[in-house]
Amino acid sequence: MDTSHFYFKCLLLLTLVLHTTYSDTIVARLQKLEQYAASQNEKTTSLENIIRDLENTVRHLEKENSELQSVQNTPLLTKRRARNQLNVKDARRLLLDGQSNGQYAFYAFMSRDEPEPGGHHLLVYDNVKTNVGNAYNNFTGIFTVPRSGLYSFTWSTRVACHKAHTTELVINTRILGSTYVYCGYNTVTGHVVTSATQGEAVFIRTHLTSPGQGAIKSDEFGRSAFSGFMIV
Repeated sequence: MDTSHFYFKCLLLLTLVLHTTYSDTIVARLQKLEQYAASQNEKTTSLENIIRDLENTVRHLEKENSELQSVQNTPLLTKRRARNQLNVKDARRLLLDGQSNGQYAFYAFMSRDEPEPGGHHLLVYDNVKTNVGNAYNNFTGIFTVPRSGLYSFTWSTRVACHKAHTTELVINTRILGSTYVYCGYNTVTGHVVTSATQGEAVFIRTHLTSPGQGAIKSDEFGRSAFSGFMIV
């Protein structure tokens, strides 16, 4: 066999082997590049979705901020969990009432009926008309004694006909007075004069074992109300 011919065949075979190996390497690299490109496309799509969500969040926050600024610029004060509102004139009156000069007095009534209050339910008189000294909280219905002394408290309760309710005036845990209202006497008023110590809580609640039935009424035809003042 001719030696040159043999070397030629060997060289040709080596070239084919190298070509095949190089081709396989290129194919593998191309496949990896395609996989990488696909992965990058998924990440790009995910980032685009995140950006859209963030843009929506920003727009939502801008809208909320605009609404908050609008509320702040509105001449209204939010009362009792943002359900009842007083106008600027009422707000100024309340601020003036807060300048007590050592005097304390309040008067408030329910702005709506209290449906089926149940036993030991603390009654909240949310519509404040007088609050000298700002010791009455219309969110909780509690008068916090600002200074030890002698106080007078009055509360009125109205019910619908064929219904009845017992209510109590309480200082901390002490029951100082109670009333019973029923059809025939649709509105009843209780009055207590008592000494009270600074920091004590004064409030009206329903009776525990005899809470009554139906709603405690309060409207333009008769208000359920709570008031008090310091005597000395």
